[in-house]
This record gives sequence, C-alpha cells and structure tokens, in this order.
Amino acid sequence: LESEVNKLKFIAFFCVLLGCVLMYCSHTNQDLLDKKLPDSLRWFALLSIGLALILFLISTPKLVAIFMWLLTILVMWSFLPFIPLIFKKYSS
Repeated sequence: LESEVNKLKFIAFFCVLLGCVLMYCSHTNQDLLDKKLPDSLRWFALLSIGLALILFLISTPKLVAIFMWLLTILVMWSFLPFIPLIFKKYSS
C-alpha cells in the first residue's frame, strides 16, 4: 500500500511539472522555445495541474497536499523564466 501511495505522489509531482512547463511555454512572453506552443495546450496544462492536485489529495493529508501542489507550481514558475538566461550565459 505504501508503494502505491508513493507512486501517486510521483505521478502527481510530474503532472504538476508537465502542466507548469506547458502553461509557461504556451504564453507569448516565454523565451524557452522559438515559437510559443498552441493555446489548446493550455487546457491540457490546466487539466494536468488539476489532476495533480487530486492525486496529491488522495495520497497525502489535505494540508500537505495543497502545500506541495502550490509550492511546486511556485518554484516551477519562478525557475522557468531564468532557464534561457542561464543558457545564454554559458553559451557565449
């Protein structure tokens, strides 16, 4: 049973990562890709982020689930804009 809960946490974490990256890359001001992703992927990103919250709520206590979910989103959306700057610094 413990391994199943750990699998749910792992899947939820990667759903949040996928959702955050897709949401960021489908915005017009992103610098990770040459062209932004289609707007239809925003709905998939929201679905992925919502699914992650549900999986976190199933696998952990509610307060911990919401904290993990929000903190992962916060860290991802804070880190993603700096990736192009890091690559530009080391490529020149």
